[in-house]
Amino acid sequence: MGEGRPRRWKLPFHRSAPSSPSSKPSSPPEPEPHSPARSAAAAVEEEAVPAEFVCPILGTLMADPVILPSGQTYERACLQACAELAFLPPGMGSVSDAMIPNAALRAAIGTWCGRSGRAVPALPSAEAAREAVLRAMPPDAAKSVRTRRAALASSSNSSYSSPASAASTSSYTSSSEIIPADEEVGVKPVKEATNKEVVREQVETAVDPLEDVVVAKVMDAEEEEEVVLAVAGLREATRESAERRRALCTPRLLAALRRVLLIQRHASARVDATAALVNLTLEPANKVRIVRAGAVPPLVEVLRSSTSPPEAREHAAGALFGLALNEDNRAAIGVLGAVPPLLDLLTSPAHPAPARRDAGMALYHLSLAAVNQSKIARFPGAPKALLAVASSTAERTPIRRLALMVVCNVGACSEGRAALMDAGAVAAVTAILSHDDRNAELDEWCVAAMYAMSRGSLRFRGLARAAGADRALRRVAEECAPGVVRRDMARKTLRAMRNEADVEADLTGSSLECGDGDDCAGSIVSDGLMSFRRRQRELGSSSCGNTAEF
Repeated sequence: MGEGRPRRWKLPFHRSAPSSPSSKPSSPPEPEPHSPARSAAAAVEEEAVPAEFVCPILGTLMADPVILPSGQTYERACLQACAELAFLPPGMGSVSDAMIPNAALRAAIGTWCGRSGRAVPALPSAEAAREAVLRAMPPDAAKSVRTRRAALASSSNSSYSSPASAASTSSYTSSSEIIPADEEVGVKPVKEATNKEVVREQVETAVDPLEDVVVAKVMDAEEEEEVVLAVAGLREATRESAERRRALCTPRLLAALRRVLLIQRHASARVDATAALVNLTLEPANKVRIVRAGAVPPLVEVLRSSTSPPEAREHAAGALFGLALNEDNRAAIGVLGAVPPLLDLLTSPAHPAPARRDAGMALYHLSLAAVNQSKIARFPGAPKALLAVASSTAERTPIRRLALMVVCNVGACSEGRAALMDAGAVAAVTAILSHDDRNAELDEWCVAAMYAMSRGSLRFRGLARAAGADRALRRVAEECAPGVVRRDMARKTLRAMRNEADVEADLTGSSLECGDGDDCAGSIVSDGLMSFRRRQRELGSSSCGNTAEF
């Protein structure tokens, strides 16, 4: 069955029937202009609330009106309650629809309140919004939701149940998998529904019980032990299955995890919360949802804080790595400040190797975005620190390789090439490539870094000749078999060093003559680079593939 959306429902608008002409009372005589009766009638007219100022769900003046893409306006708290209860008001296509603040209507309501002598409406509580939504639901659906909430409240007040037992006694299928979006609740009488439809309706209104337990414990618990147990149970639940990870990735639960990450006194809870986020990022459908829920700033704070446990830092780097695998997240993660702490984690030998590895993989994927390439190039000392890690023989090969991978991506932009050459990248990479104890894995990334820096840069020629890069590149070109990507990159980098005309041809996209029977048609930018980029992505996704559960 294809994935559907939460069911739509109709709001029960009640209108009073008009009186019959025969029963219409005779109108009273018109009061005098300044009589008490005239003043009372005017007051009643002034107190009449314009219909457009009233929320169709709550039935009161809107304090925070938001407009949907369909053009209809509701109280924000009511739409949030609709999303929580998995029901859609008219005009809302899905629970992920953008809610745009209706500033003009809010100002109009404030002006009207001041003119009529009314107090400006206060924001409704979440409970009041939920009750209003429940009143607007069909009676059978509202009764089912109330019963489930009462059962969850009693279970959370008594004792904490393990995730395994909760999973065995309840259904946590997502509410978006049941009924097509064009069906509306209440169209068919309940007594005419088949047993299958009744089961589908019960499954649709059900959510994972652990969500309410964790949210209640994190938001309201006074004892630290209760928070620790709740988050530990969530960590175990996210290891069970892909279906449960998708079901648990909700705005309410992610908000609870953000709170745990920002409260520094919960050290063990922070470890479990970051591990739970790593597990949630294993599902591709969760990656964008987690970033949009605001989970990146707390993860960055865990990396920056000196009081964070080492395990929490490792999991935070792993979570950012998992989120950065999605191309749509990379620019946002960089803007939210993840690049500096990840750089510090990768380039500092004091941190554990697993944490540095995850930080390097996160940086590599983030640096595939042009905006983050410039951030790394401009960050003080970043190019020198990356080159120091790549050049250090005391470092493990995987860490050196990750530093070179980031250097290659930074060299893809003109600002990055200039920053790398200012930091002595040509000489450093040439030294790695010329080392007696040559490493084929490092050689490939060294050639890629030289190839990236040679693109469109006349300055590269002089630096490469001074460092003796031609000998190292010639050795790679001679030892590698035809068709190997680094052999082609080495040959083209050598041609860029020999003849300025080659560089000018690269800038204009002209073809290059390779000689020796090689088919190397194409510019230095296009030929070979795309296949190498594809291999980069495959290696980056598979070497530390973000598949382990914590």
